[in-house]
Amino acid sequence: MAEITYIEVTKLYPHPDNPRKDVGDVSELADSIKAVGILQNLTVVPGHRITDEEWETYSAQYRRNPTEENRVRLNQKWFDSGYTVIIGHRRLAAAKKAGLTELPCVVAEMTKQEQVGTMLLENIQRSDLTVYEQAQGFQMMLNLGETVDTVAQKTGFSQSTVRRRVKLLELDKDKFKKSEARGATLQDYMELDKITDQALKNQVLDAIGTANFQQQLKSAIEKEKNAAYISGVVKTLETFAVRIETVDYDTMSYQKCYGVWNKEEVQRPEDAGTVKYYFRVRNNQIDLYHEKMKSAEDEAIAAEQKRLKDEVKRRESEMASVTKQCYELRLDFIRDISCKKRQLPEIAAFTGYAMLSMDDRWDADIDYAVLFDLLGLPITKEDENIDISAYRQMVRENPEYGLLCTAYAGFDDSGKGYSKSRWNVKTQLYEIVHDDNNELDLLYDFLISIGYEMSDVEKQLQDGTHPLFDANLGGQ
Repeated sequence: MAEITYIEVTKLYPHPDNPRKDVGDVSELADSIKAVGILQNLTVVPGHRITDEEWETYSAQYRRNPTEENRVRLNQKWFDSGYTVIIGHRRLAAAKKAGLTELPCVVAEMTKQEQVGTMLLENIQRSDLTVYEQAQGFQMMLNLGETVDTVAQKTGFSQSTVRRRVKLLELDKDKFKKSEARGATLQDYMELDKITDQALKNQVLDAIGTANFQQQLKSAIEKEKNAAYISGVVKTLETFAVRIETVDYDTMSYQKCYGVWNKEEVQRPEDAGTVKYYFRVRNNQIDLYHEKMKSAEDEAIAAEQKRLKDEVKRRESEMASVTKQCYELRLDFIRDISCKKRQLPEIAAFTGYAMLSMDDRWDADIDYAVLFDLLGLPITKEDENIDISAYRQMVRENPEYGLLCTAYAGFDDSGKGYSKSRWNVKTQLYEIVHDDNNELDLLYDFLISIGYEMSDVEKQLQDGTHPLFDANLGGQ
């Protein structure tokens, strides 16, 4: 058994590489120590690294008396005096608060690698580390010569978990800590792996722990897919067209638009060998032009009309996409909610309205695929046959949730939104405009009453301020 030595508190120093940066509130532990004393010894190693206070003191001494002796002491990083704590940082902080002058310690000999590994393992076993601190601890062990395999063996985590944690250090440190303070979960951080671009990851990181996270995550994933499509289009167009930054409408005529809303495959024009083609990249679309062959007036009119059609098509596609995203947010909420009996009045009121309104809705029908997905029950895809006995048993076990899912599956769908098409006499085209939706308003009111939080995009669609409702189709 290791020998226990009592060491003065003033000679004990916290380890500068302790993975746990904040020991937290030690008031309760200090009260316990006052009452019964220290019940478990600390583990320490001889010597200590220069502290900030010591450095300031030696720096002041050197400024007053710049001798070689003072310079050497100022630049010395490690001192043989005192002891550095490996295990027991909270006990040390609590003992100081309780006014103890000495503490029971076991003095050990450890390499720096062994010190970090021991501290990390102790904190992990007690669930004392934040996710970011854990990631820093793993990286510290790797920096000291460990491998992913040995870190996994010593800490009890899988190799994939070690790699994932270390990868988190690529995220913006300040944003990461703020997300932890908002109550972010490990699953939230794992969701970020669906995004490849680091800047985009950090952007979505700002939304973790807020009502906007899932919406921004879906948007970021879609943004990366769109970027990949645009990159592919550019690569193909470069085989027969010249990339330009500005369009000379006197010599060029608009031909076609490749946008993320349609993701059409590029077809090489048959006359590409004899006619000059050009393309311009703009946000989420690429405009293809060729040298003019008609009169300037005819070309301009035809090109503008085609551009307007493409703009309308883009907005229709993006509105369908964002409307579906909002539906998926609502569906995810219903899928993950844990209904309580106190919510039964709100659930009953919504269910009653959903049933009464079925006669007035031409598309009213229960989507059994959605219903059984929410309830976790099997369904035959071909004819949507349902197992009534399994359904009844599920509803008996959780009547509030069963009632909610049944009503929801017959009320909401991926096309329910706040837009409609309206004929524009000036452009001679249908355009997307805002449309009030009392049923969707009622659904949101109900969802909010049981804990749902609307994202900013959902609010913009509801009040008509979303950019897709912009009446100006004429902008270039």
